[in-house]
Amino acid sequence: MNKGIIVTLIVITSILAIIYLTILNSTSIWSALAIGLLINIVSGPIYFAIVEGLYNLKNFKLFWKSYIKYRKSDVRFSISYIFRIPVKDKYLLVKNRKYNYYQPVGGAYKTLPGVEVVFKKLGIVTDNKFETSHGIAKNDLRFRVKGKRVLDVIKWFNSKENREISQWREFCEELLTTDIIQNKHAFRYIDYEYVTTLITPMQKAKKLDCQEILIYEIFDLVPNNDQIIELERLLEIGDTNEIKFADSTLISRLGFDERSKEVIYDIAPHTKWAHFEKYSEE
Repeated sequence: MNKGIIVTLIVITSILAIIYLTILNSTSIWSALAIGLLINIVSGPIYFAIVEGLYNLKNFKLFWKSYIKYRKSDVRFSISYIFRIPVKDKYLLVKNRKYNYYQPVGGAYKTLPGVEVVFKKLGIVTDNKFETSHGIAKNDLRFRVKGKRVLDVIKWFNSKENREISQWREFCEELLTTDIIQNKHAFRYIDYEYVTTLITPMQKAKKLDCQEILIYEIFDLVPNNDQIIELERLLEIGDTNEIKFADSTLISRLGFDERSKEVIYDIAPHTKWAHFEKYSEE
């Protein structure tokens, strides 16, 4: 029998027994002991339920979908980090490695050795269908899990255990190893600030037959003087096929230019979400 059902039955039975003994108004020491014991039995599960309810109150919709509506269904996760890189009044975007659109620097977090224990415990199945320009992505935090484990997955991710916690790798891969930034010495280290974590609603995946949740940790690059010079030099060179510089208005319209009344280039929706720190429909 389901654990939740068992707890519920115990609580209901105990409450009814307490009411019955109270109505009898018995002064027997055994009745008093029985009532005390039943109260102890009831108070634990009720306290736990109250705490869980309050914890999930702000995410009630996610709690309902994952733990009840799609409890036994597959839910796909994709968990990434994003850099917002301002250069004067614009923001640096890079071309996606697979699709013809532009997005902020960043990418999926990767797992670390030892994660197998966590994945086995939560019933996580890694996503082996995601292809990049380098082939099948390995060790990325892209996977599937049953709905009832969604909140556990989010708690595990927030614990930072058995996963990549540095954001340097994608910055290096997308801007330095590609030679987009020529003066690599100026970027031998970078400073950045955490902004927020954006979690999309649990909803039908566009190209897959399952529900999906996307998580983005957003960071602001904090460039030093030498790095500012290099970034402004890139801005002076202008847009190329590999990078674009977009202002807030263009990002909000995903590449649609109000003046020319046309899409000058496609901007990925998560660029807009990260920029304004809020999920929105496309």
